Amino acid sequence: MKLRNKEELIFIAISTLLSLMIVGFIVYSMDFLATNTGQALNQIPINPNAITKFNLEGLKELGIIK
Repeated sequence: MKLRNKEELIFIAISTLLSLMIVGFIVYSMDFLATNTGQALNQIPINPNAITKFNLEGLKELGIIK
């Protein structure tokens, strides 16, 4: 393959670099997704008895709600 001029060489170099960056980003994203999905699915469920209750009467006394 004979290159016609310097612009073609620059175009090929930049397109190759961008292609490698895109492939690297896709591989990194898939690794990140696989790692964090596994961690998210292994979470301990919330205990329903530990739900915080709001003191609505105290908020009324402070004038925050009516």
